[in-house]
Amino acid sequence: MGVLTFSPTPEAAPIAPSPAAPSATRTYGVEKTGSEIKFQVKSRLKVIEGVFENWKAQVVDLDAARLEALQLGVQAQSASIKTGNVLEEALIRGENFFAAEKYPEVSVASKKISTEGAGRLRMDAELTLRGMTHPVVIPFALELNGEHEGQMRGEFEFNRKDFGITFNMTLNPIEDQVKVIVTLKVREQGQEAKQAAPNKN
Repeated sequence: MGVLTFSPTPEAAPIAPSPAAPSATRTYGVEKTGSEIKFQVKSRLKVIEGVFENWKAQVVDLDAARLEALQLGVQAQSASIKTGNVLEEALIRGENFFAAEKYPEVSVASKKISTEGAGRLRMDAELTLRGMTHPVVIPFALELNGEHEGQMRGEFEFNRKDFGITFNMTLNPIEDQVKVIVTLKVREQGQEAKQAAPNKN
């Protein structure tokens, strides 16, 4: 079984402590504008690149004073892959790769978060693909912009054969390693309403 790694962003700034009370649960929504789940896989002839168009994520308890309490979940719809090439899309969605009809969702769920300094964290998680679940270790970078919004970003690779994806082509062989590049723009829920509300004298 391969181990996934989320490559931290070197320039990530240190996270400033939040004034929120330690007991407060803070739930963050993920804004689709500025967020993306992208993948790349190399073949002999080209690098196949694409994105998941339909996905959702949950970020709970994002508090700089106690980042170990952070919980993260991401679920992507297998059939929503877009590469700009209908033949590639059909192949990836099909039985030889994601088998989207049988396994409509790809997901990552955090189990433990630990801090590694300077905006870098480590997530012990589980990746589920084609109905198979494996533990993964994902270091990632977190930057907070003030108290209520921020960005999580990084990239990881996995070996597709670990999830039963063994198909290949003789004339254009595809590599086993698949790279996933993730950017999540997050905002604490309720802050939009507060910012839009007029000031009362």
